Amino acid sequence: MGKNLGFQLMSVLLLAGVITKTGGSIPRPKLTGPSMAYVKSTVMFECKLSETLLPLTYELVKDSGEVLQTTDDLQGVQPITFSLRVNEKSEGQYFCRVRARGQTITSHALNFEVVIPVSGTHLVSDPDPPVIYEGKGFTLSCHVSKGTHLAYKWYHNKQEVASPSSLHHLSGNTLTVDRATERHAGYYVCTATNKMENFSRVSSSLQVNVVVKKYLSAPMLSFTLYHYGSGYHANVSCRSEHGSPPVKFRLLLDGKDVPVQQEGSLEAWFTLPVNVGMDMGTLQCRAETDIQQLLSDPKDLEVVPVRRPSVVVEYLQTADYVVAAALLQCSINSGTFPLFSWTFNHSSLPSQGHFHAFTLHGKSLILTDINVGNSGYYSCRVRDSFNSNSSWLESEGVLIEQTDFKMPSVAVIAVAFCCFLLAIIVGGACCLLWSIKREHNQDGGNNKDVVLQEQTNTEVDRTMLETGSEPQPEEMDTVVVEVEV
Repeated sequence: MGKNLGFQLMSVLLLAGVITKTGGSIPRPKLTGPSMAYVKSTVMFECKLSETLLPLTYELVKDSGEVLQTTDDLQGVQPITFSLRVNEKSEGQYFCRVRARGQTITSHALNFEVVIPVSGTHLVSDPDPPVIYEGKGFTLSCHVSKGTHLAYKWYHNKQEVASPSSLHHLSGNTLTVDRATERHAGYYVCTATNKMENFSRVSSSLQVNVVVKKYLSAPMLSFTLYHYGSGYHANVSCRSEHGSPPVKFRLLLDGKDVPVQQEGSLEAWFTLPVNVGMDMGTLQCRAETDIQQLLSDPKDLEVVPVRRPSVVVEYLQTADYVVAAALLQCSINSGTFPLFSWTFNHSSLPSQGHFHAFTLHGKSLILTDINVGNSGYYSCRVRDSFNSNSSWLESEGVLIEQTDFKMPSVAVIAVAFCCFLLAIIVGGACCLLWSIKREHNQDGGNNKDVVLQEQTNTEVDRTMLETGSEPQPEEMDTVVVEVEV
């Protein structure tokens, strides 16, 4: 009996408390849940009050008021959970709305984003195909077939491109190069990743090869001669130092195309018959790419036989102006393809020695040390390289011998020249003074004669005045001539 009375009293007090709280304002509910999720996944939202009130009705509301789910709470169960199957239209703002005893209150908004898994990543290049010349620019764009909330990464020749990069400009899903060089050439790959905190999905593109071509340099033309059958032929080379293949080469003889062309690498070869000693015309080479056409310098297709050479000697001196070495050069007036050799005291010089060396394919001989052992007569010989049966033409020998002669230094030569110049100036000044003095002396003699004559006349006049005499008239004889009529 006592227990039943106590239970009834507690029920009355509790009911009175509930009714009293319900009569007041409802606290604002709090909605929690994920901020983003993949499409076709299921997410859970929870709505909770800070105090328990009964009875309550919970509603999950989207955006402007669309009620998605409703749950009645008659037993004070918290929090209330809402389950949502995510689709592409699920993105937006969500609210929890609570109703109790004619009152309604809504939670703050929860922003929810729908993430579409990325797929179908591919690269688009501008220009397409990505083949450019140095100094030009290009742009690569990373596109996807599907996917939202994406982050991009770029790889160049399997190395991740840093951001920022000194070679590339990255912005969103694009990679841009303003002025391409060889360093920008190679294979590019991009990856697109869904930006999710716990679980990300990645999709990679196929690699794209960016080709950066070099501009073609002007071709250079040269030729060699060889004997074939009964005559000689020129093996003509047309070559560009820089450029990107393929290159088409054409050979022109006196401005007309030779009916042969080569296409491929940076060098091509042509064969033409040649008569030795005859001018066969003027050769030029033309190199062509998809955007360039360049001509080589003209070159005469003429093979001139060699003539007898001569030796020019130049002595080399140390810092103390002591003769230490000699440079001998084999000079020829004609010869298109000369072959050189040297003799010492009428014996052939070997290609290598302790005190001599050859340069310029044997045209120059350097004596690195002049001593008793290598003092003597040196001469050079020359013949046509294309004709192994031709005779050697030899120059006159020049004597190279050890000497203690010390070449004057530049300072000594300068002082000597200054002294010579000073002597010339002094000598010229002396001659000029002597000439002036001589003219002065001549003018003084003439003036003396004039003064002397004037003095003589003055003395005569003075004498006449002193004697008081006057000039006497001369006596004249009168002669009378009678004429008979």
